[in-house]
Amino acid sequence: METFESDDGHVIVRLDRGDLALESIEAACDDHDVDTGAVVSGIGTFSTLNIHYVDRTDLPTDRSQRNVTRKLDGAWEITDVGGVIADGEPHLHVTGFNGDRTIGGHLEAGCVVNVLGEFTIKKIDGLSLTRKPNERGVSQLTRR
Repeated sequence: METFESDDGHVIVRLDRGDLALESIEAACDDHDVDTGAVVSGIGTFSTLNIHYVDRTDLPTDRSQRNVTRKLDGAWEITDVGGVIADGEPHLHVTGFNGDRTIGGHLEAGCVVNVLGEFTIKKIDGLSLTRKPNERGVSQLTRR
């Protein structure tokens, strides 16, 4: 992993084969003091794609009943990664394609870069956000 920071608060994260995507983005947030920001661009290829997504509309109170988790091995072309960073913690979504299937969801730890990864983080100054669970246990953005 290598990171580059511009004068206007953009952080470019370059990932190489074998790097872990989410873990590297989290490290870049720590290294560059990104408290509130956004991942505004993300592309690459993964050999392991770990995601979860909500597959129901009734939203049960038990969080373990809400999500479908997928660990997908193979060559995944990542066409987009984006999301918000609050309290230094990224909440990111990803879209990937393996030649036959397109899938998207919440980016989880353990996504292994196959060829490369390139992500752009934009720091947002003058705003402090955090996430707090609502009455249904859904983490929602709020001012800190």
